[in-house]
This record gives sequence, C-alpha cells and structure tokens, in this order.
Amino acid sequence: MNSLEPTHPGLQMAVRLGCRYPRTLLAVWLLLAALCVGVVLRLAGAAYGTDIERHDGSDSVRANALIAAHFPPAALAVPGSAAQSTEVLVFHSDTLTVDDPAYAAAAMAVAERLQALGPGVVAGGRSYFLSGDADLVSADRHTTLVPLVLIDPPTQVRVLRDAVVAAVQGSGVSVTPVGPASVGLAYRELADSDLRAELRIGVPAAVVVLLLVFGSVVAAAVPLLVATVSIAVALALTALWGQFTPVYFLVVNMVLMMGLAVGIDYALFVLVRYREERQAGASVVQAVERSGASAGHAVVFSGATVVVALVGLLLVPTNVFRGLAAGAIAVVLVAVLASLTLLPALLCLLGDRVDVLRLPLPRLFRGDGSADPARGLSARAAQAAVRRPWATLTVCTALLLALAAPALHMRLGFAGIDTLPAQLDLRQAFERLQQDFRYGLVAEAVVVVESTSSSTPSSEVDQALGRLRTALGEDAAFVAESAREQQSADGRVRVLTIPMLGDAEGEPTLQAISRLRNALVPAAFEGTPAEVMVTGTSAGYLDFFELIRRFAPWVMGLVLGLSFVLLAWAFRSVVVPLKAAVLNLLSVGAAYGVLVLVFQHGVGAGALGLQQVPIIEAWIPLFLFTVLYGLSMDYHVFLLSRVREHYDASGDNTLAVVQAVGSTAGVISGAALIMVAVFAGFAAGELVMFQQIGFGLAVAVLLDATVVRLLLVPALMTVLGERNWYAPRWLQRR
Repeated sequence: MNSLEPTHPGLQMAVRLGCRYPRTLLAVWLLLAALCVGVVLRLAGAAYGTDIERHDGSDSVRANALIAAHFPPAALAVPGSAAQSTEVLVFHSDTLTVDDPAYAAAAMAVAERLQALGPGVVAGGRSYFLSGDADLVSADRHTTLVPLVLIDPPTQVRVLRDAVVAAVQGSGVSVTPVGPASVGLAYRELADSDLRAELRIGVPAAVVVLLLVFGSVVAAAVPLLVATVSIAVALALTALWGQFTPVYFLVVNMVLMMGLAVGIDYALFVLVRYREERQAGASVVQAVERSGASAGHAVVFSGATVVVALVGLLLVPTNVFRGLAAGAIAVVLVAVLASLTLLPALLCLLGDRVDVLRLPLPRLFRGDGSADPARGLSARAAQAAVRRPWATLTVCTALLLALAAPALHMRLGFAGIDTLPAQLDLRQAFERLQQDFRYGLVAEAVVVVESTSSSTPSSEVDQALGRLRTALGEDAAFVAESAREQQSADGRVRVLTIPMLGDAEGEPTLQAISRLRNALVPAAFEGTPAEVMVTGTSAGYLDFFELIRRFAPWVMGLVLGLSFVLLAWAFRSVVVPLKAAVLNLLSVGAAYGVLVLVFQHGVGAGALGLQQVPIIEAWIPLFLFTVLYGLSMDYHVFLLSRVREHYDASGDNTLAVVQAVGSTAGVISGAALIMVAVFAGFAAGELVMFQQIGFGLAVAVLLDATVVRLLLVPALMTVLGERNWYAPRWLQRR
C-alpha cells in the first residue's frame, strides 16, 4: 500500500460495495436520478428567483423590514393610495403616430386584453387615449406610455407581456412592458437561453476531448453518465431547498457548469487509473479497488478542497452567495459519491468492454499508462524546469504577475439594462423611455423615516420631508415632481418614494443614492428626532458592495486556513499547503487581471465574442476566488498524490517530480481541456455575468494546468527539495 492509499474504512467500503453489488447500485443511482428529474420538473419553476436578499443589518435591509411591518402589500398596490405604477407599457411605431386611427385601434385592443385579465392582475392604469395626458406621448408622437399597477408583478408580468404582444400582432405597433418585474423576467429567460448555449457548446466539446483521451465511445460515455446523474441529484436538492428559502436563479447554471466540470474530471481520474491497473495485469475487481485506493483517494481530497473553498461563501449573509455555494457544494459532493460507488459498479459490469467501440482518433493524451512518461512533451517541460528551476520560477512568476497587474484597476458594479442584447425588445423600449420621457420606473430611491419617540411632532417630520423634496428637485437624477409619500396607520413611519432616471445599476444612479444618503438626507433632517434610512434597488446594490468588502477578508482567510489544514493532513507536510496557497493565489490573480483586460479594457473582447463593459460584476471576484481555489487544488492534489507515491517508492524528490508530471500530464491536460470547454460554453451566453464567470474560470484553469502545474510546481519542488515534505513529528505520526 502506498502512502496515499486510503486508510479510512468508509472509502474502502464504498468502492467495494460497487464491486460486490454492481447491478443493484447502478439501478439505485439511475432510479434516484429519474426521481430527481421529476422533482426538478415539478418544483423548479417556483424554487428560483431574481431577488437579492441580504441579512446584514444595513440601511436598506432595516428600511425594508419597517415597510413590511407597517404597510400591508395591498396598500402599496391599490390605485388611490399614492401607489407607484409597477410596469409601463411602451407603445411605439416607426410609421404611425398616436393620431393615426390604426395606432388608437392597437391601443384599444391592448386595453381589451388587459380588461380580460381581470382586476386580480391589473389594478389600474393611465392612457393617453383615455385621458389625453400629453406627458404620456413623446415629442415625435411615435411613442406613448401606459403606466400600470400589477397586483403581483413577479408572477403576473409574463402573462401581461404575452397578452399585450398578442393584442398588437400585425398592427404595425409594438408594445413592451418595462419595469422591475420585466427586467427580472428578461434576465431569467436569457439565463435559460444561456443554459442551452452552454449545453450546445460545452457538452459536445467535452465529448470530443473525452474521445481523444480514451479513443473509445463507451469509455467517453462513462464520465458523462456520472456527471449527468450528479447534476440531476444536485438540482433536485436545490429545488427542494428553494421551497423553504429564496434561491438565486443563477444556481441552475452554476450546478450545470460545476457538475459537468468536476463530474467528468473525477470520473476521468478514476477511469484512467483503472486502465493503468488493467494494463499492469490486475484483474477487473483488483483494478477497480486499486483505482479507488489511489485515484479515488485523490478524488475525495480534491472534492474536499473544492467544498472547503466554497464553504467560505456561506459566511456571506446573502442568498446570492449562499445559493450558488450550496448548489456547487451539492453537485461536488454528489459527484464524489458517484465516482466512488456508481463508477466502480459500472467498471465492474463493463470490465474490458469499457474500451469497445474504439475510434481511429489520434491519442493526444496518454493517460492509460502505456506511454513512457519520460518521452512526453509535458515530461520534457518538467525536466527543463527541474534543470533550471530558478530561471523557470523567475520567468513564470513574472508572467503571472504581469497578467495580474490589470486587476489593480478592477471596477466593481452590476450589469445594467445597457448590457442586455441590443436586439432585445425590453432594452429598446427602455432606451425609448429614457430618451423621450422624464419618467423614472426601473430605478427609485425610497426614504423611510421612523420617529424615534411617540412624542415626536409630525410637523417636524413634515418640515424635514419638505426640505428634502426641495433639495431633490434641484438634483437632475431624481424625478422629484413624481415623488409619492405614505404614512403608516400608527403615524410612526413615513415613506417617500422618488423615481430616478436611468437603470438601477447605472453609475449615475448609484452616485445619486450616495448623495442622497450622505448629503441630502442629513442636511434635511438635521435636528429632527427621527431615524432616516434609504432603500430601493440601487441602495441595495450599494449595501451589497459594502457587504462584499466587509466579508471578503473573512471568506479568504477561512478558505486559506481550511485548505491548509486539509492538505497538511493529506500529505503530512506543512510546506505543500503553503506552496499550494501561493501558486493558487498567483493563478487567481492572473485570471482577475485577464478578466479586467478583456472586459473593462476590451482587449480581444470582440474577437472572442465577449462584451466590453465598464465594470466587473460585483459578486464575481469573490465567487471566482473560491471556485478557482478549489478547482486548482483539484489538479494539485492529483499531481502531488503521484509525486508522493513516487517519492515514497524512490526517496528521490527530483525523480519523483519528473515521473509524476510525466505520468499525470495527459490526464491533467485532458481534465483541464474538459473544464475549459465547459466554461467556454458558459462564456458563450449573452448575459455579461455569465461571460465573465465562464471566461475567468477558463483562463484560470488553462494557466493552472500549463504554467503552474507543468513549470512552476516542478521548479519550486526542485528548489525546496526534501523540504517539500517537512512536517512536525506530531503531524507525521498523525
């Protein structure tokens, strides 16, 4: 038994269970996957949402809690109570004006459809054709607005959109709902479209790589089956979780991406080791058990490092990070379990038939152990790094630092409506709304005033609100003339809602909210015995930024600390985890820099089919750090497990490094290419946040599998020599 074979009986039992009861285990897994697909189809529609929820005690969170406690939802959605229109129908025609009978006929058809929906959907609205209000018509008279109040916008906006679009079909007039619910619906539909693009691009590319690695249709299909089962089970778990707590809608895309990446990779590691053992003369059962004892052990620790990295995100009190982390953790854990039970069962049933249906393809990656490790390109690169370790360290480190340098100029924000596809009806309608009307809808500021004592005179609050309204009228970012004020039944809470121009994520809007919080509100309420808070979508974004800044050091510290403990335990060394942390931080920093270079500065963005934007999505850097740290450890654990095997056998550190790199390079290269293919499919979508995630992950994995694993690791391990395996005696004994 080599030093990295598992001593834990649970791991041995899982692998042997697959060998003893292969048909039963296969049937159980397939039945479970089928049940989980049914759960997803039944529950997914109501499980995921676009709302960002936080529990951080910020101004926006406390203000929203006060509104929920003092104002019933009905009071905010009934006309006549100073209610805000929740959606605006934007009518437009390139050829007709509102004065043409055909235009009026189209508007009448829409009105009839709205009446047919009933009062349970549309609570009221305004129209130029009924009131003659000239403010609802653009200067060129080709566009008009119909503000509406929906009872439950998130659930009814799709019905509204479908009804009005059908009403004007063939009339020469277009009508598009615009509002927070419509924007959320557009993001969800684009996410679904991007999900299909990911499957169209990522899966076929992964299949091609698997065929090149194995040269066999059956062998290529086995990892895909493991990944598919893992994804089905993990999606069912997230759908069930979504019945009890809000889950951010991106979790579906994240589970698919992570499931394909790690599910295929883990099965690839075990399958390659199984073929090596068979070629070495082991029986089918022996080969399965030995692959579980070596590659399976590496899979367990690789999965554990990914989970440990993702656990850090659970510290951040928002459904964005917690939902994405929980989904990714679920699919990684299921993939590890499937690799240790389902995969051994499949291999025991297939035996050597895993290599049937061989294809006459070039064997670019020799992961089956048949090639001489000393002859491969990867082995030669490792040998060059070993011969000139200091030069290799200097050049590679300088390259990664140069790539990381642009990250110093990273600007965080949220992708706004202007990053949606230009041909999207919603974006075109929103642009007309902003160009032709002074009408705030998507963005708004909500000022919540709570009297600090029951004896606070209402006149003082009235005067302060009056001063604030005057100041808002002098700030062009706010549509002060449309501000609406409400008072709670007990008189303790006042709410002033001010529409704002632009979209909620735009930099001008965010700056205006900062002015409101830091200057306008303090000046207006100075000396007034009341607590004043500012909420709204844009205010929530600013508080989200602050939340990330506050929790990022804790998340990073937890990830680095837990990873250190895990790797120190796995390799009985304190140097290995320190070295891994430094190398991973280098590759993550380089990925950040390339992300800024391409998306913020536009270098190569057009050629790559990516969108140049002024910001990096605020939540992406912290999320990328945890995912990249875990995935880079994936390869690191697999490579170092082989290094440790060879070192324990020969006692020669340099020889062990060269042999390990040569024997694992094909597997690592194939696994990295599979991940790059999956992430490239993710980046092929239209949502800029998906482009940034997919591109950042693809670049980091590519750098990690080449510059870091083939050059930096051998060079650094050569420089450190026997010190690589230094550990205190108590750790060695443990």
